[in-house]
Amino acid sequence: MKFDFETVVDRSTAGSMKWKGAMRKLQRPLTIPPLSTADMEFVCCPSIEKSIIEALTNKGVMGYTLQPDGYNEAVLKWLKEEHGYQAKEEWILQTFGIVQALYTAIESFSEVGDGVLIQPPVYHQFQKTIENTKRVCIENNLIYKDSRYFMDFEDLEKKAKQAKIMILCSPHNPVGRVWDKDDLERVQKICNENNVIMIADEIHFDFIAKGYHHTCYGTLEESNMILCTSPSKTFNLAGLNISNIVIPNEELRNRFKQQLNCWGLHYQNYFGFYATMGAYSNEGKAWKNELNEVIADNFKTIKEFFNTNYPQMRVVELEATYLVWIDMSCLNMKGSDLEKMLMEKGEIFIEDGSKFDGNGEGFIRINIACPKSVLLEVLNRFKKTLG
Repeated sequence: MKFDFETVVDRSTAGSMKWKGAMRKLQRPLTIPPLSTADMEFVCCPSIEKSIIEALTNKGVMGYTLQPDGYNEAVLKWLKEEHGYQAKEEWILQTFGIVQALYTAIESFSEVGDGVLIQPPVYHQFQKTIENTKRVCIENNLIYKDSRYFMDFEDLEKKAKQAKIMILCSPHNPVGRVWDKDDLERVQKICNENNVIMIADEIHFDFIAKGYHHTCYGTLEESNMILCTSPSKTFNLAGLNISNIVIPNEELRNRFKQQLNCWGLHYQNYFGFYATMGAYSNEGKAWKNELNEVIADNFKTIKEFFNTNYPQMRVVELEATYLVWIDMSCLNMKGSDLEKMLMEKGEIFIEDGSKFDGNGEGFIRINIACPKSVLLEVLNRFKKTLG
């Protein structure tokens, strides 16, 4: 491979939220990277490093920053070439992250007590934003059947009548599902019929396994849509706080922008802009493509491991993301107890599936965006811990 996906980086003193959290729980230094939070363990994409260094050495003034020349063009090109979505420059706003965009959208387009739809088991911050803004969380639980997840449209049709907003995770975290275009069109129809505003979180849209196709919600020509995108997941840039939020509807966009202004959020991280331009370059695209090959190979490894050693545990097919969802309900253990046992006996850090609500109890989520040597060591520890 052209790029380095093998070096193991010690992030114990770098302020990593994931590493610090794991060390607090373990109460000692780590001997292996934690595979919990969706935060990759690879060295930085070279084009991003170059772009940041250039921004520092050639520009050198880090005052209040709006989009530098070339930024919007890079974002628009990525959306079009990678996802077939022809957005317009004036549709795009920036936030410090997609979670902030969720808060902004909920405050902009609903009132206290209004219903917000989610599809558990799903990213836990969805429910937190709803609860923290004093809205009502309406759960349209996914159906788990034959080691795959499906939308419950009959239930969705009923619950959409009670909602002002729906938050769609596409591709879905944690179950790794790529929604078919037919699924998305059916969701769109239900939302339109009930005047439900769609917030489409597509932060994982660059991680699509071979044989699957991601349909960007924006290509459905949905006017009442807030499309949330970011280079932060693909290129591990969460620490630079940059997301691109696409809102075609002018009225919704102005309301969203007004809410940002009310919170005093007028500008972005200087290095976030330049990191994005480095990411959304030809070299960044090549790095992303190799990254997907690494993830595919790591998934093959983990799937073979469980099929061979623990066939009673079902590994859900990874259609997208780098987060593997494993059904370990055969152990008849509470998720929090399983998480604790893996940590204390094997120094294995994963996510307890119950944190994602819905029918997540009995599952675990493992982040496989790490060097192969790390994954093999974690699997070795699994075998020693579980027997």
